[in-house]
Amino acid sequence: MNTRRATAKSLALNTLLSLGRLMQNRNVTYRMIEAFRAAMLNGGISAGADALGISQPAMSRLIADLQRSVGFPLFAKAGRTVKPTDEANALMTKVQQSFLGLEQITDFSAQLRKQKLGRLSICTVPSIGHSVMPAIVRQLRAQFPDVLINLSVTSYVDVAKQVRTRQADIGLTADTLSLGDLETVAEFTSTCVCIGTAQWLDPNATHIGVEALSGMPFITPTGTFQSRLEAWFEANGVQVDAMIEASLFQSISDLCLEGLGVSIVDPMTGARHRARGGVTLPISPAMGYTIYATAMSDARLSSPTRELLRLVGMANKEHITPADDSMS
Repeated sequence: MNTRRATAKSLALNTLLSLGRLMQNRNVTYRMIEAFRAAMLNGGISAGADALGISQPAMSRLIADLQRSVGFPLFAKAGRTVKPTDEANALMTKVQQSFLGLEQITDFSAQLRKQKLGRLSICTVPSIGHSVMPAIVRQLRAQFPDVLINLSVTSYVDVAKQVRTRQADIGLTADTLSLGDLETVAEFTSTCVCIGTAQWLDPNATHIGVEALSGMPFITPTGTFQSRLEAWFEANGVQVDAMIEASLFQSISDLCLEGLGVSIVDPMTGARHRARGGVTLPISPAMGYTIYATAMSDARLSSPTRELLRLVGMANKEHITPADDSMS
């Protein structure tokens, strides 16, 4: 028994020494080692060739070249089959260790890549977050499956706060945030639309004049958009019958769908309103609506962030009406 153990130990030692010489042999290629490993793992040269997607003659040549380099046979015929030799089994142990090391390097590289591109934090006002952002996040996930996406839908003030404190990589608002260390990195301009139901708006109309709104119950947006809207009405000599106020465009759309009146919202909310069964019409004269993308002035925009901006731009273009072309 001791003699057998000594023989096996001597064989393994000699094989490992041969592997060391093998690695120093410039005639040995990675492809040869890969072919040998595939043959061992798949139970034969033919099966190994299938696993690598190469022909059996090509596989046999690689094994033959490797056998010449190591100086001992790796496979021997046993009846109608070919079996690995004892030396091949000993060699496989070392080869597996080497491949395990390569796999660890590959896994570590993937972790480094995830750390570099692994998180995208988006902070947006509700008009954008409740309309186009779900579809945009879906597209981002498809392109960057290893990236964790954080979406925060909040007020204009909180968007500015989260970007300035670096809790968010990018902020999306309908007002500029170019204050202090904040910088506008992209702008997407279109025009607002009028929303309601067939009770108040003609579904077949191409647009609605602002003067027509004076005779309809109006649902007024609050916040910074309200002051812009009031100035626009005043400039056009129109006074609306404001019966309801609401802070979110989403809520305004819900109220309009209940038949409670009409309102003016951003074009993306307008598109969603139409998809939910409401009526959405361009307004004449046009009232501009701009999305501002904001980041810290010293921030480097990652690939996911740049793709986010591209998708926001595409979503904005989808909701530009022919009358908006001059503003785009």
